[in-house]
Amino acid sequence: MKQLNSTDNFTKLYQYLQLGSKHTSQELSEKFSLSLRTVQLFLKELREHHGLKKEKKYYYFDDTHRKIDQNQRVEMSTALMLALYKCAIPKLHDEVKENFKNIPKEVDAFLFDLDFQEIENEVYFNQITYAIINRLAVNFHYVNTTGKVSVKNVFPLKITNVLGYWYMMGYDLEQSKVKTYYINNIEELSILDESYLNEAKVQELTELSASMVSPWFNNEQKSVLLKVTEDAMLYLKREKTTAFKIEEEQKDFLLIRMFYYNDVEILNFVKKWIPFIRVVDNEHLKQKLQKMLQEYLLVI
Repeated sequence: MKQLNSTDNFTKLYQYLQLGSKHTSQELSEKFSLSLRTVQLFLKELREHHGLKKEKKYYYFDDTHRKIDQNQRVEMSTALMLALYKCAIPKLHDEVKENFKNIPKEVDAFLFDLDFQEIENEVYFNQITYAIINRLAVNFHYVNTTGKVSVKNVFPLKITNVLGYWYMMGYDLEQSKVKTYYINNIEELSILDESYLNEAKVQELTELSASMVSPWFNNEQKSVLLKVTEDAMLYLKREKTTAFKIEEEQKDFLLIRMFYYNDVEILNFVKKWIPFIRVVDNEHLKQKLQKMLQEYLLVI
C-alpha cells in the first residue's frame, strides 16, 4: 500500500475500516468523497495485501487484522469497566473518573441492561477477590435468610453476579463441598494465611472453578421448559445471556429449554419476568413459585 500522509482520504478510509464495522464500496465512496472506481481499487489492494475481508457487498477487517492503538485499548477498556462499576460501586466510579480525566465521555458510549445491586462493603469484595487470586481461604460470619448467624471457613472460587445480585462461590472447608454465599450477608470477613487444602485439592478446585457455568454448581444439571411471551420473548431473542435453547418459536410465544443447577436460578429468572414467563413441565417448580408469590402478597 502506498505511503500516505495523515490527511490523505485513503488513510482516513483505512482507519475508518479499522474501527471494525462493515461498509459497502458505495458508502465509502460517498463518505470520503472518492470516486467509486478509486475506492474499489483501494479495497482490492487491502484485500490482497492487508487482510481486508468481504462478505457479500460489505468490506471489513476482522479482529485479527484490526490495529488499535494501545492507548485506545486502555481508554476503551477503562470506559467499559467504569460503565459496569458505575452500576455497582458509585464510589469507585468517582475515584476512577478523577484519575482518568478523559474517560467520562467514553463511558457515554455504553448502555447496559444490567440492574446491578450496589456492593455494600467494597473492602470485603476486594478481600474475596484477593483470596481467589492468591488461593487463600477466608473466614466470615454468614447471616442466612432466617437471620441465623454461623461461622464459615471457605476457599473462595469465584465472584458472580446473577440477575443483579452479587454472590461468592466457594469450597466450604468444614462441609467439603462447593456452596454459594450472598455477599451482602457476609460479616466480619478476614483472609486466612493459607488455603488449608493440599496442592492437589487446590488444583482440582481451580479446574472446577474454570468449568463452572452456574453459581449453584452441584454436578447435576437439570432443565425445565418455559413458555415465554411479550416483553420476555423480545428480550431473550435479543440477549442470549442465559443457558437455554429455543425449542419452538411462534409469532406470539417461545418455548425454551432452560438449563440450571439449583431451583433458585429458575425462580429468580421467572420472577423477574412475571407474567411473561410460565413454567410448563415441572410441577415442583410451579408449586414452589406459587408459594413464594403468595408469601410476597401476604407481606404486602
